[in-house]
Amino acid sequence: MNTNQEANGGDSNQLLQCYNISCGQKYRESENGENTCIYHEGKPYFHDGYKEWTCCKMRSRDFTIFMGFKGCTRGRHSNVKPVEEKSENNGSLESEEQTKNEDNSNQVEDECSTFVPPDENSMANINIVESPNVASAPPIKNIVICKNCKAEESTLNLSEECLYHRGIQVFHDSLKFWSCCPNKKFTEFEDFQKLPPCSKADSHELMIKVDYKENWFQTGGNLTIALYGLRGARIVDDKSFAIIRGGRELTVRLVNSKGIIIFENKWRLYDFVLAEGSKVTINPSNTQIVLQKANNRSHWPDLIEKPPKSR
Repeated sequence: MNTNQEANGGDSNQLLQCYNISCGQKYRESENGENTCIYHEGKPYFHDGYKEWTCCKMRSRDFTIFMGFKGCTRGRHSNVKPVEEKSENNGSLESEEQTKNEDNSNQVEDECSTFVPPDENSMANINIVESPNVASAPPIKNIVICKNCKAEESTLNLSEECLYHRGIQVFHDSLKFWSCCPNKKFTEFEDFQKLPPCSKADSHELMIKVDYKENWFQTGGNLTIALYGLRGARIVDDKSFAIIRGGRELTVRLVNSKGIIIFENKWRLYDFVLAEGSKVTINPSNTQIVLQKANNRSHWPDLIEKPPKSR
């Protein structure tokens, strides 16, 4: 517990500097009370790219976010600068005190290592469930297309190989080109459409053409990705899955009752999550992906990790 000692010669109205960690405010002893100061009674701890307070386990990779975490303890302001305690004893007492300090240090390190980032190649399944009213929902008439070439099923010969562009269409400065073929650019749309595909698959892979809206929000230790307008998803063994790889790469595939893909996406998350405690819930008109943060006190400024800016 941090103890306040007045060093102002008895003047209770003199403005004093509080040295409690993360407080930094100025105060008057006449206004000081048992709950006036909000501070961290622990210390900053830096390990494996994380910044963490040993007292409350609030943790972040971002230093600005870390320094913005409010204190976890209330008490009196203190104008006494923190000093490193030194033992004035000698002999066996000094040795005993040193051993005690080493034990406390090891204990703090153990507490801060409660979460160890997994190997980047490790994989864990997230549980997928259906809400009770999914089975009774009316059937959905969907348009089925090829996942790669985007042609509708009614125009395809499913026994033929699939020819497609693996990139996306780009329209820039009156030029039209595929991101996978950046050296072949056109000014006329008809010429652009005639460009032969650059990739090939042994067969067409069918999926449902569906319009949906993605949103995300966080509440405490949980983070939710909401897929609105995603209708007709069902659980089909070995075809529906949600996997977290390396603690941060999330892959979700959902299918309809016939096993045809209705949704598939991959996210490189901003921070680590735990498969245990996470869940995917399929509803008649949306799907909710609830993720358990590895650090349930952290605040995510973004859902995904932003790529570094090129210089």
